[in-house]
Amino acid sequence: MSNEAKRHHYVPRFYLKRFSDQNNIKKVMTVERHGEFIVGSRKSIRSIGYEVGLHDAPDPSNVGSMEGELNDKIETPFSSSSTWKKISAGSFADLDERDGLSIYGFARHLQRRNIATQRFIAEQNARFLAGGLVDVTPEEKAMHEWLADHPDAKHRLFRSGALDTALPEDAGDINILICRSPIKLRSSTNPTLIFSHPGEQSIFGSMFNDLRTWWLTLDRHWGVFIVLGGPSGFSIDLIDADVARVVNRRYLVQMTQGAARYVLADDNHLHEDLEWAGGSLVDQAAAGFRYALPNQ
Repeated sequence: MSNEAKRHHYVPRFYLKRFSDQNNIKKVMTVERHGEFIVGSRKSIRSIGYEVGLHDAPDPSNVGSMEGELNDKIETPFSSSSTWKKISAGSFADLDERDGLSIYGFARHLQRRNIATQRFIAEQNARFLAGGLVDVTPEEKAMHEWLADHPDAKHRLFRSGALDTALPEDAGDINILICRSPIKLRSSTNPTLIFSHPGEQSIFGSMFNDLRTWWLTLDRHWGVFIVLGGPSGFSIDLIDADVARVVNRRYLVQMTQGAARYVLADDNHLHEDLEWAGGSLVDQAAAGFRYALPNQ
């Protein structure tokens, strides 16, 4: 099997193409962290958002690769759906409540199939084994013991989430807010952002503290807030530039903290926001740029 065939993308390429360079549709402008530097450069879409062998089980004889299943059950059906056709055509005004459910399912899928989720499973299990997890329920304890006792268990758990096509029972209670931004939006190779979760302080204020809120950028000027815990609904509206700036900066924070390898960004506020994040411009050329981060 060739190396190309073993490149398993944890972000579908049909999604990454929404942010392709206007002069070269096969490339995107990326920002990534290299140690104490942040580097901006154009990269091929096929060369980002993948991990070699990510979808292969540790023991292939026990359970096969999920690469084919991901393509057949999720990627191909969604990329050819009426919802994605509307998004690809820029026909956001034609989206409706049924599309909202599809978008919710896609955002949830992007989160559950991401390499960050696989790493989170491994990190949480390591914390459990080291005694670092408190208030663990009996069900969680049994799960972590199973993860520790079986070599392929972490892959099985990751696989079950990535291939799950069923929406949660509370899907009918979601509020979908399709948003048009007056400025260019960013995304990343971990594109579904968590903005609020019950029990945590939301950056949008106390009224969001009891809500589960996600964001997914859909293209350079459109995105969606997905809200659970409040009244259900569906709407399409313009968001303030200040809200879009918060979203864009959140992607930078995600990258600098290691939750995403690449940010997809070519907006006019990028350099200002890199300075906001603590970076200092080291060099810049037509091909890209480099910022130094402060010593931690």
